[in-house]
Amino acid sequence: MDTKKIGKFLKELRKEKGLTQEQLAEILSVSGRTISRWETGTNMPELSILIQTAEFYNVEVKEILDGERKSGNMEKELKETLSKVADYNKLEKEKITKAGNIAFSMAFVVCAAMIVIQLLMTGELRIVAGETVVLLVGGVIYIGIMTYNGIWETGFGFKSTPSTDAVTAVICAGVFAAVLAICYIRLGMAMPQAVHNALIFFAGIAIVGFGVLRMLAYLSHKRKGKI
Repeated sequence: MDTKKIGKFLKELRKEKGLTQEQLAEILSVSGRTISRWETGTNMPELSILIQTAEFYNVEVKEILDGERKSGNMEKELKETLSKVADYNKLEKEKITKAGNIAFSMAFVVCAAMIVIQLLMTGELRIVAGETVVLLVGGVIYIGIMTYNGIWETGFGFKSTPSTDAVTAVICAGVFAAVLAICYIRLGMAMPQAVHNALIFFAGIAIVGFGVLRMLAYLSHKRKGKI
């Protein structure tokens, strides 16, 4: 440790503040002669006073012990490191969210498939009514939590856009409309009438589904901007 260099640095800091040795001594509750010894490198401040001095000059203790301020390169490197840490934390969060999304999606799809199979086998809507309600409520709660946290789009392989939301809404509506048509036919409805009802159902669900997906994307983006 170069006490001469430290003393010179302390002197520079004092002059930047526009203070005399006596004025600084009064602030730090020491004698003017003590300040002089610090600045000539004859003596060093005690640890408690060193910390107080660093806080007063708005520098780090390490900078005083090094006898110089951090270089621009050091500050740049520190910012880059912090930026990389932030990116790493974001990546880890996205991985966890993606895993959660995949797990929930798989469970949701399996449960929905079982409901559809039961519906096709029995043709009785009332038999799967309870399971359907539970599945829908669970899905709504999960999506609500994701939207509230601003991570509805995080972890998915595609970004929510009007085109992707439209495709998703059409596919889902098509699947449910086809299942509904088959159920109507199994219940004894004429095929033309079953297809007609299914098409009306398809149009309504597709429009509603698209609107819901767009609203979720908007709310998630708005929420993310506040976090």
